[in-house]
Amino acid sequence: MAPMGNINMADPIGRPTEKMIAYFRERAKGGTGLLITGLVPVSYGIDPTVSEENETTYFPRIDGTSRTRLSGWRDLTAAVRPYGSKIFIQLSAGLGRVGSPEPALKGKILRSASFNRNFYVPQVPHFPLSDRKIRKIVKSFGQCAVNAKVSGFDGVQIHGHEGYLMDQLTSDPWNRRRFGRYRNKFQFGIDVVKEIKRRCGDDFPIIYRIDLTQALEESYGKEIFRKKFRGKERSIEEGLEFCKVLYEAGVDAFDVDKGCYDNWFWSHPPAYFDDAIYAEELARRLKAYFRKENIDAKVIAVGKLGKPEVAEKVLEQGWSDYVMLGRPLLADPYWTRKVKEGRTKEIVHCIGDQEACLESLKLGGHSCCTVNPYMGFEDSKQLTRTDAKKRIAVIGAGPAGCEAAMTAHKRGHDVTLFERTNHIGGQLHLAGKLKIKHDIRRYLENLWYQLDQLVNDGLKVEFNKEVTPENIKEEFDVIFCCTGLETAIPYIEGLENIPHMDIREFLSNNMQLPDNIKDIMVVGGGILGCEVGYSLAYEKGLNVTVVGKNRDLIPKTVMANRSHMLWMMMGKGSPSGKKDDVLKEPVTAYNTSEVVRFSGNKATLAVNKDREPPYTPWKPLIPENVNNPFEKKLKTGNVEDVEIDVDFVLFATSGKPNNSLYYHLLKKCPSKEIYSIGDSSEPGNLWKAINDANEVSRNI
Repeated sequence: MAPMGNINMADPIGRPTEKMIAYFRERAKGGTGLLITGLVPVSYGIDPTVSEENETTYFPRIDGTSRTRLSGWRDLTAAVRPYGSKIFIQLSAGLGRVGSPEPALKGKILRSASFNRNFYVPQVPHFPLSDRKIRKIVKSFGQCAVNAKVSGFDGVQIHGHEGYLMDQLTSDPWNRRRFGRYRNKFQFGIDVVKEIKRRCGDDFPIIYRIDLTQALEESYGKEIFRKKFRGKERSIEEGLEFCKVLYEAGVDAFDVDKGCYDNWFWSHPPAYFDDAIYAEELARRLKAYFRKENIDAKVIAVGKLGKPEVAEKVLEQGWSDYVMLGRPLLADPYWTRKVKEGRTKEIVHCIGDQEACLESLKLGGHSCCTVNPYMGFEDSKQLTRTDAKKRIAVIGAGPAGCEAAMTAHKRGHDVTLFERTNHIGGQLHLAGKLKIKHDIRRYLENLWYQLDQLVNDGLKVEFNKEVTPENIKEEFDVIFCCTGLETAIPYIEGLENIPHMDIREFLSNNMQLPDNIKDIMVVGGGILGCEVGYSLAYEKGLNVTVVGKNRDLIPKTVMANRSHMLWMMMGKGSPSGKKDDVLKEPVTAYNTSEVVRFSGNKATLAVNKDREPPYTPWKPLIPENVNNPFEKKLKTGNVEDVEIDVDFVLFATSGKPNNSLYYHLLKKCPSKEIYSIGDSSEPGNLWKAINDANEVSRNI
């Protein structure tokens, strides 16, 4: 199991709570061979970004000699050990320039390897750590590792990738030190490994997690690479050399990826990437290098290996010794057991949206999972049989409706699921029409399978059944309205004279276009508009223009998916990650703009002249509850007209809840339990839809 942040799964002093313990216990029960915790910083008192107000923290802690903290870690290792799993702790030097800038606004001096700018707010500086402070971090690594050893851990994973403080100290983009011990970029990693071995013994194993390259030039091209990153990064060749040096210092195994915060999509592979995105390029290359150099270290492959047949291929090809799964084990903690027992059709597949597992952390929560409503709530959510059987109608077989129907049926209720079409999935069914949405298609295949199994067990499903206030039967005790959303095309002058369509209708028609269409405009710069706009350019080779009214394109989507989509739209990247797979011409994009009229085959846009460039995939979007005093205020009224060619217009504007049936039923059946779930309650939030459906159906 890959390390994934256990943020807010510990108490304010950093001691693991029952939430964290139950989370790991569930994956041990599911058959995972080696569990690795999320990052545990060792640099309290040195890196201000790992602490919050009153010296509390949202990270787990194992530093110092606090028996209070160690008691939680001993409980954790004791919980997973009986199931046969081993468990390593991931130790981190800290965050450095990728930590929150908020401590600086409260008067604290932020630190990094050299003088670097904060990733989130570049106007906030990070000053160089002294050699003395760095040596103090090295000593803390050793103390934390021996604390872990006496708490029952089987080894340590060092968090050396992705642009965190350890990566900052050991690679070119951020370490520009000219004097002292740590001007040698490899020295910090060497010192940490040797200190852990000195304190814990040679037989206490160490895994080092490393980005073989930050892949910055590959991501953005030479011009941006030189301007923004000074033309500096760790090359793959240097990464291989670093692995050799670390092995000589005492590292036993390596798991390898690429990228950093500034191209977040590499280190957190989003929904659009193909499977096994790193295995052949990185794991295989490191494995071959080790053979050549007679290095007896293990290689662990990571990155979109959640399909069993894909993971199996990586091992069969000899590209790695092990495979590591992250989010697939959030979506289904029993992935390993199901593979072992030949039940692969039962695996619930990660959809790569990252809304719950990563976005939740940014917004102040703990890790959850969109498709697994029990993830992160293993300590509090249980599925129990009911003693009071009820007759339940679920109207709509989208993700929320399917979750409500299946959960209520498993509890022993008499459930009928109604769907007005001949398929399940709702909006996900439409999204699955795009080639880049292969994760969605795999998830829907599993959802069909789950539903079929329960139908054989007595769950009733009626397709092609439109439910109205008049034909809903009185016999139901509980009604779930999961009726989705409805859309409307806004009026724009001259629109009646140009072919146009709502984008969801377009997807339901399998993206069929009239003949001789070359220039397409997508009105709406959110995730749906950009995904379809990119897909039309990528799949059909059309000229596409996306027009969005917001300051940034795709403003409400997680960083990995947002940055990857922008990267692909600008013609720099692709789903395969290969240069020969990119768009020949980028998608034209206008942010802070709106369409004001159509005339013939021309569209006139009102474009804000002070807008930022639409393609800034390295720019993070800061949560609205965090004040950025340096944010440039966008001037209004400074607008120019821009005219573009267009043959066909797609509207990807926001939908609104289709909740008329819900309100009719509230009036008609005031004594019944009636719930509005999913898009009919709040469009667009899939995690909320599935979680709400599960929450209600577990408790009726």
